[in-house]
Amino acid sequence: MSANRSECRGLLLSLFVGLFLLGGCMSSEQQQAREVANSFWQAVLDKDMETAKGLVTWDSVEYLKFLSNDKLAAQNFETGELQITDGVAEIATVLNSGSTAEMQIPVRTILVRHEDGWLVDVQKTLGSMVSGAMGSIVDQLNSFMQDGLKGLDESLSDSIDQLGKTLENGLQDLQKELLKPPVAPHKNDEQAI
Repeated sequence: MSANRSECRGLLLSLFVGLFLLGGCMSSEQQQAREVANSFWQAVLDKDMETAKGLVTWDSVEYLKFLSNDKLAAQNFETGELQITDGVAEIATVLNSGSTAEMQIPVRTILVRHEDGWLVDVQKTLGSMVSGAMGSIVDQLNSFMQDGLKGLDESLSDSIDQLGKTLENGLQDLQKELLKPPVAPHKNDEQAI
């Protein structure tokens, strides 16, 4: 009977060690994915496209051009909730413009697990940015209206409507561009980014 107890204790100890190691692997995977996402966004904000290029999937490198221009006026970023499913990690990310975060753009940073580690899928990440930006713009315009700008004269109201339409058209153009399949780079074009 003491042999059975000893075997049970050994089995339970093995089970706990196995669960501990499995939990360590999961948190390590999450930590690695978050580190890649943080390094990627920091490189984008620093306009260090060479570093960013090393952190993205090969087929999404060409989409870095949309993040390297001055239209992305983010000053800092924050990462939040992280989910990993079937080799794909999604990290809730907020891009803040200005030192007081006047505008926040919610993004889902999408990473794909490769044999060498986690890489950002820029095309899918930008796709999530388009929908997040539209919602953020509408929310902020509504907030301005509710905070005392109700007395705007008609010309200012028309200007805001026109700005909204221009932003929407620009985001739709970006979304159309993102839906295009990537073009394989030529040997001469590899160092363009």
